Amino acid sequence: MNKHKWLVNFCMGFVKLTGAIPAWLFLKPRVRLAPGAKRRLPKHCILVSNHLSLIDFVLCVLVFPCRTVRFLIAEVMFNRNGFMRVFLNLIGGIRVDRDAKSFDFVSSALQVLDDNGIVGVFPQSRLPVKGCHFPFTVSTAFIAMRTDAPIIPVYTNGNYGLFKRASLVIGPEIRLQEHCKEGLSEQEQLAYLTNLLETKVFELKEELK
Repeated sequence: MNKHKWLVNFCMGFVKLTGAIPAWLFLKPRVRLAPGAKRRLPKHCILVSNHLSLIDFVLCVLVFPCRTVRFLIAEVMFNRNGFMRVFLNLIGGIRVDRDAKSFDFVSSALQVLDDNGIVGVFPQSRLPVKGCHFPFTVSTAFIAMRTDAPIIPVYTNGNYGLFKRASLVIGPEIRLQEHCKEGLSEQEQLAYLTNLLETKVFELKEELK
């Protein structure tokens, strides 16, 4: 996958150049930094955000224009039609087959991080249903624990619309290895770290007040 890195960077760059102005006019993003946070992403990291809309992806791409973020994307998006499948592959989307319980995306994400890339994750995996938010899945913690890549937490308010203004809060980097608890099994450790990560992301909501 990484042998096509130049193509992914080119395609994502083209998308940013052609879509930046209409995206800015529509989203009018307001970016805030939590204490200790930096606007510039590390050379390799895992970008983690809550998930309220498909536009969350567009907002994250817009806010970090100088880096190519390889997002984990659900199979339903790849299966919409042939054009969408080709487009997502060209911009470096990492397919996640949720219902098939396939973990091929983990090795793909590790390859990107090993190549000093950035992986974008929406750990809730699914959009809210009738206002009910899904909990974080353990895959992000699993990937982070097998690399030295820091996690950059992000919170979006989902305020999208022509006459609205989206807000995004960037939090300080998190290294899950520093938060492990002794005496836990691997499964328990992943569950604990996942809960910690979810808490850290949603704590950023307070910065919007």
